[in-house]
Amino acid sequence: MDRMDYDPFSDDVMRDPWPYYARLRREAPVYYSEKYDTWFLSKFEDIRASTTNDVFSAEKGVSPEMVILKSPPPPDPVFSMLDLPRAKYYRRIFSPRYTRRAVESMADEMRALTRELLAPLRERRSFDVYRDLADPLATFVIADLIGLPREEALTLRAHVADFFAREPGQIGTNERNQQAMIALMTRLAEIIGARMAEGAGEGDDHISVMLRSEIEGAPMSLPAMVAATHTMLVTGAEVVPLSVANTILYLARHPDQRRALVEDPALIPYAYAESLRYDQPTNLLGRTVKDPVEIRGQKLLPGQGVMFLWASGNRDEEEFPEADRFDVHRRPPRTLSFGHGAHKCIGEHLGLLEGRILLEEILAMAPEYEVDESGAQRVYGEFLHGYHRMPIGF
Repeated sequence: MDRMDYDPFSDDVMRDPWPYYARLRREAPVYYSEKYDTWFLSKFEDIRASTTNDVFSAEKGVSPEMVILKSPPPPDPVFSMLDLPRAKYYRRIFSPRYTRRAVESMADEMRALTRELLAPLRERRSFDVYRDLADPLATFVIADLIGLPREEALTLRAHVADFFAREPGQIGTNERNQQAMIALMTRLAEIIGARMAEGAGEGDDHISVMLRSEIEGAPMSLPAMVAATHTMLVTGAEVVPLSVANTILYLARHPDQRRALVEDPALIPYAYAESLRYDQPTNLLGRTVKDPVEIRGQKLLPGQGVMFLWASGNRDEEEFPEADRFDVHRRPPRTLSFGHGAHKCIGEHLGLLEGRILLEEILAMAPEYEVDESGAQRVYGEFLHGYHRMPIGF
């Protein structure tokens, strides 16, 4: 690109955003797209400062579809699309299940499920890390937490994947994506509606807790519970499989680093954290300017969109020396891997535990696995990053 011309929906950016991100950080760290009336922040410190002080509003949506393309947000409140203090009221419903202690109590059951999924794969001597292992593991875990029937979990997860699927030239969602969303939301409404008819009960799954909860002086409505369940399913099922598949690839490309992990499994959490930094699955999320603000001499006006390029911020050379180098021995004091500020990912501890256990079990079973890079495939889209096909043999 001869001039600075960045479009998150362009084919080149969808396939390989890293050269664009590097140039944005160098030449236009606060980049304005007149086409979309949206600003794009690519530097670590600008993103972190904006989310630390909650400068922008989430109430008009946070996804590229809502912020960049101006699609209206859902009418029912979801904590990821609420500003403070309202976001806290909804977040508190779920947060007890995601504390470090609560998540660690799940470790034995999670490891047993991982080994159960691995057992038939061990006999095959080859499998797809994403499709055959990480994706079902993450899907079953989040389905159990939500209170969704495990026998339907993978079908519901497939609707999520169909919603995010993109084709070259596509900008925003198409008919296939919308039909997937309708099918997903319809089934979630049926499941939760049936649970409402049965009564809340005493369970600690998310649906049970929502059924017993009052927020802002009233019980949660069915549409609000469906919207929250959808959000938890998407975030719980998407990120871990991508980041584990990414880690498997980057370790294969750095056999000395993989060998260090095999010899000392205590390094595995650091390797996973480095993978999340190096190739962050949540590429970008946004907000809307609520009050005039100036960043690096650029004046952002109320009503304009602002996108945080999380993946770019995690490759910022001013924050991470040799940022484009994958290094499991890196120990950065801070990253943007789970977001930052009031809307930081509620499932951080869960995601780290899932990633650690999956990598521990794969490396214990197949320490010298080989990746079939001809079959490895990256997600094509504006929102998610990483590999959703990662075949290995051992």
